[in-house]
Amino acid sequence: MSSDFDFGEFLDESNQSKLMILCLDLFGVLTKFQVDHTKLEAAKIEVLNNELTKNFEGFRSAISHLSGGDKSSQINSMKHINLMVDTLVGDSKSTEKYTEIEKVVIEAVDGLIKRIDSNDDLSKLVQVYNFLPYKKEIAILLGRITDYELKEVETMENVKAALLKDDVEVQLAKILAEIADRSASGFISDNIADIFQQRGVDFHIAGLVTKESLENLSDEQLKNNVLLMLNFCEDIFTSNPEFLDSIQNDAHVLTSTSGIDKDTFDMLLLLKNERRGNIFDKYPVKVKEYRAFR
Repeated sequence: MSSDFDFGEFLDESNQSKLMILCLDLFGVLTKFQVDHTKLEAAKIEVLNNELTKNFEGFRSAISHLSGGDKSSQINSMKHINLMVDTLVGDSKSTEKYTEIEKVVIEAVDGLIKRIDSNDDLSKLVQVYNFLPYKKEIAILLGRITDYELKEVETMENVKAALLKDDVEVQLAKILAEIADRSASGFISDNIADIFQQRGVDFHIAGLVTKESLENLSDEQLKNNVLLMLNFCEDIFTSNPEFLDSIQNDAHVLTSTSGIDKDTFDMLLLLKNERRGNIFDKYPVKVKEYRAFR
């Protein structure tokens, strides 16, 4: 959130509704598998030109970097739009627009599923399901699957098939369990995973830690440095844009994944020095400190 946030302007519900409508229109454009570049640029400019947008630094930055040829920027923008739509107060006009865009999203879902070809395609579906209130559980399960950055064609096809079934949540839960069991390949070795588990880290979380995140870290550091799990709402990146920089200054980010509660993240951190978890007291986060290695 901008340091010169205009509360008076923001508290005007008609202003909030106008921005929500623009966000919904942009989300509708982004939902399509083949994004119309002309419509995207037009909708993007409308959002950026809105007076309220300047008050939200993270949101404005995400939309500014939005590109028709960059899937990552589209996924990031959809995430920020979902957060913004949840934050803003609407009125009858925005409710009508939501109903209109909801139909667009629902009509696009099957086509998006059938054309899944990459982890980015799955990540886009996560945001599509997050947009639909009654699909949040599917979004959480699918988000956890995308954390593994799937590359196997067979597994990708299994996910596609599961998404088209009536018991989709049951099927995705099975796939997630199978992926977790095989996660040692390409991730940390069993002995490193054992260090985390002996400190109390859940197997699923330990299995998401990559070798890259442990680069230049010794076993002694993994055993002795303060190990924390942060849980926070996604909108912290909008309300506290300096949050990620603060984390990276004080800690090594070992992994992050979707939290149990909707629109939340779990982030596993290894502190760089002897400072404790109270370094995050000024932020709206939940902190869990793991026991020392035994």
